[in-house]
Amino acid sequence: MNKPVLHPTSDLALSQLINDLPQAILLTGPIGVGLSTTAEYIASIVGDVHLTVLPEKDEKVDIDKGVISIDSIRRLYDQTRSVQSGKLVIVIDYAERMGHPAQNAFLKLLEEPGKGIYFILATHTPSKLLPTVASRTRAFDLQPLTHLQTESFLDDLGVKDDKKRTQLLFMADGLPAEINRLTTDDAYFQSRATIVRDARDLLQASTYKKLVVASRYKDDRESALLLLTNAANILKRSISEKPQAELIAQIDSLLYAYQQIQANGNIRLCLARLVV
Repeated sequence: MNKPVLHPTSDLALSQLINDLPQAILLTGPIGVGLSTTAEYIASIVGDVHLTVLPEKDEKVDIDKGVISIDSIRRLYDQTRSVQSGKLVIVIDYAERMGHPAQNAFLKLLEEPGKGIYFILATHTPSKLLPTVASRTRAFDLQPLTHLQTESFLDDLGVKDDKKRTQLLFMADGLPAEINRLTTDDAYFQSRATIVRDARDLLQASTYKKLVVASRYKDDRESALLLLTNAANILKRSISEKPQAELIAQIDSLLYAYQQIQANGNIRLCLARLVV
């Protein structure tokens, strides 16, 4: 497997991690930074065999709506008991999709892993893991790429159109997995471009139009978080050009709304507070 594109600091730390592999790694970073790719790379390098556990729904892998159930962890426990020799690396991708019962079951694996068993938990929201699980892992946070690395990555992908490059840099500067998806999935690119436009309206449009935008995202937590992230990015660019106390206060409001929505707060109410 090819080595993923990483920030220089993350790249150096990854080499050190592989040379001194801990029993369990908690791999974190922003959405689109390449957690899954990095987890699979580590597993392919250090493991004689590796398994990947993904969210499921109706006994099928479902990244969007699936969960990692206690039954999945119990099956995993049985698989680890059959390991006779060599290194088995188990990747738990979207680890935050484990409910508390599944996490408690997984905790037993962490406490008594068996010889040659290693774990990589990949998640963008480590706060959703039980402290007892997180404390038994070594945290490894992937940093976004530098701007120059992102430009080079776009060159490698063959993106030459200046307008498209500008759009990609705004949507996903520093996030190689996200850029790769945006360049290969036109429908996804269009949906993300719509969110960027809505983020601008959330900041700049009339109160009525802002409420319309808020209503559009009231039933989709992930898209609402993306909306707020893009709005914050717009403000950050404005602040870098001309710092203003009002803009900084807006970012604080966006961050608070993001935290509330991420913590399962009412999406409609959180967005409405930004508008009125």
